[in-house]
Amino acid sequence: MSEVILHHYQLSPYSEKTRLALGLKGQGWRSVEIPIWTPRPKLTPMTGGYRRTPILQIGAEFYCDTLLILRVIEKLGGSGALYPKGQEGLAKAFGWWIEKGSFMNAVCLTIGNMSGKIPQELVDERRPLFRVNLDPQALLPKRAIYLQRLNAHLAWLAEVLADGREFALGSDPSAADLSAYHPIWFARQNGGPEIAELIAFSGLVDPWYARVAALGHGKHTDMTPDEAIEIARAHQPNDPDGWSSEAKNVGIRRGDRVSVTPDDYGNPVHGSLLAWTADEIVIRHEDPSVGKVNLHFPRVGFDVALAEEAA
Repeated sequence: MSEVILHHYQLSPYSEKTRLALGLKGQGWRSVEIPIWTPRPKLTPMTGGYRRTPILQIGAEFYCDTLLILRVIEKLGGSGALYPKGQEGLAKAFGWWIEKGSFMNAVCLTIGNMSGKIPQELVDERRPLFRVNLDPQALLPKRAIYLQRLNAHLAWLAEVLADGREFALGSDPSAADLSAYHPIWFARQNGGPEIAELIAFSGLVDPWYARVAALGHGKHTDMTPDEAIEIARAHQPNDPDGWSSEAKNVGIRRGDRVSVTPDDYGNPVHGSLLAWTADEIVIRHEDPSVGKVNLHFPRVGFDVALAEEAA
């Protein structure tokens, strides 16, 4: 099997979630550092302009969104279980709830406390993507709202941990813990002591937080973007054949040119539809500098449409 390559940047909360997943599984990986904001001239040809971070690459297969990336990492084997047997659905549902409820509120709360530390290029680039003005001066007056919203969800997390369990689903860490951890990590890493003190429920959340952080990131070595491009070019993408009648029911057929778009924030990516299953969408993307690659997306959180209908 080709090397596991993570395209990421250090500040990214979802990248931290993935790094911890690789650490939990004891999986070795290669690290490709990407720019925090676009343009990303080395990455874009491989991913069709998909803007979210991180992206996991294995040969000519590119996996987008941590909902899918963590399932791929699970299948690689290794120690621990991201989705413990008998609790797979619970881990997925728990992660969906807490990320949707806490991520953007943690980001807005934190950035509101980062005046003078956020490049204007980042604010301008993320505004149309997030549909939120990330200028700290715009966010700071709304601190009370973001704090209330974040703490409301952390109260539920504290309730889960209140029986003395070490991790969200029991005695062992899982994807559920990583989903709950990374928004708090972002706030504590970047908001300073003031934000860390504002986040409530430390008596229950802090010991759990330390246990998740201790998972680490596993063993990794750096790789250049050009090396990653060469690996993609040197491999032939798979020809997945998974197909669900759901696609037919919404008027989409194998081989149609489609758009795949996050249902909350983000940009559409276009390609030829190869596979549609209960968990995954796969499209074929081609670029002269890379050749043919497959882009994989989770079913949950993404909308698929005929490309001409999405224009």
